[in-house]
Amino acid sequence: MEPATPTVKMHFPGLAEKMRLPAFRDTTAEQVFWQHHDAQMFHLRLIFLVFSLVIFASFYFLDMHVGGEPASLMVTIRLIAVMFMLVGIVSFAMPYGTLQQRENAMEICAFSTGISTILLLIIAPPEAADHYQFGLGVITGVGALIMTPRFRTTARILAITMGVYLVTVPWHSGTMVDGVIHTFYNTLIAIAVLVGSFERERLARVQAVMGEALARSNAELRVTQQAAIRARDKEIAANRAKNQFLASVSHELRTPMNAILGFSGMIRSEIFGAETNPKYAEYIEHIHSSGLLLQTNIDDLLDLARLESGKIGWVDETFALDTILDSTLATCRATAREAGITVSLSNDAPGVVVNADPTRVAQATINLVTNALKFSEPGQQVDIRMAQDAAGTCRIHVTDTGCGMAPEHLERVCMPFAQAHADSYSKGKGGLGLGLAIVSGITAMMEGQFELTSKEGVGTTATLVIPPHRVVTLLDRAA
Repeated sequence: MEPATPTVKMHFPGLAEKMRLPAFRDTTAEQVFWQHHDAQMFHLRLIFLVFSLVIFASFYFLDMHVGGEPASLMVTIRLIAVMFMLVGIVSFAMPYGTLQQRENAMEICAFSTGISTILLLIIAPPEAADHYQFGLGVITGVGALIMTPRFRTTARILAITMGVYLVTVPWHSGTMVDGVIHTFYNTLIAIAVLVGSFERERLARVQAVMGEALARSNAELRVTQQAAIRARDKEIAANRAKNQFLASVSHELRTPMNAILGFSGMIRSEIFGAETNPKYAEYIEHIHSSGLLLQTNIDDLLDLARLESGKIGWVDETFALDTILDSTLATCRATAREAGITVSLSNDAPGVVVNADPTRVAQATINLVTNALKFSEPGQQVDIRMAQDAAGTCRIHVTDTGCGMAPEHLERVCMPFAQAHADSYSKGKGGLGLGLAIVSGITAMMEGQFELTSKEGVGTTATLVIPPHRVVTLLDRAA
């Protein structure tokens, strides 16, 4: 069995596809378009109709000059045509006329001049036929060019006029050659007028459809833009409300917190004498530790709000990074000891001096070490190391051997209130998930970088990068 031969279908656009006008979406849009076109062309059309009437009537003298014996009949035909033209012009000029009425008025004028000229061609002597043939061509070409009726109107006028012409005029020409030449001449003009009318209307329709589509697109764009503006304003308002809320509650939260910390500190210090009941000491420790934790969370919330609003306090000072690292180690050592975690400090660039806000740099390093301790287990290690490269960039690395995290979580953990582990392990560590977000914001304040690398089950390294323009060298200070 022979394999079936694949059939290749080829498509060639035919005349029927080419001669197709782009359609409007609905009849209302088309009506509006043509009414607008009619309003634009009204005065030009009216002037041309009046001018054509005057010229057509003035050819009365040509009828009298070349008409010979049938001159009176030719004049009568012309006068009847002029009367019909007057009716058409009056109908066209009616102030409250519709678009269809004006199209009908143009048809009346066209048929009056065209059919009358054909009748004049039949009656006129052969030696004068060329004048009327030329006049018929001028009427057809110039009239269609200036009047610009719709394509269907033009086609109807040409079909009737040329039909009358073809069945009458060629048989009354002087010779067969003259008949063929005149027929070819007027047929060619009619075809040119028809094609020109079609192309003109096709382009007009394409322009109108494109304008309609552009208007819809612009309307949709405006709606989308307004929706985006409303969403933006809503988000701005929400952020402003959040920041205002955090700022307004600071006083209400800090006032009782100061009382808790103050009174619990006094009791713990036994300012008014020794407390004999051991339960008091236990309760006092709970009060004090809870107060410190709540104060830390409040401070973190307020710092985040200030960072997002750009209103956080920042005072540039010249200080040694050694002092920041030493104070960080001293601050976190007690917590590490209680957790059974070893904290070490190595400084590969001792004596480095930077120009930044020491309070904020210390806050960032403490947050990094505290975060490393939080996700480390007893017996594990947290290393703090500072280094400086040849370009002067300083890097503070905080490395832990804790649980680590997957690479896809690295970007998320730097967002406010986000944590890498959404399980009981992470929940048991406490905190609001603001530490790394605050570090990232502080780093941005000093035009630095915050780098985070981690491997699940191995550990995490967080790096605070201080740019070279923040580093004050010994040579710069001596100068």
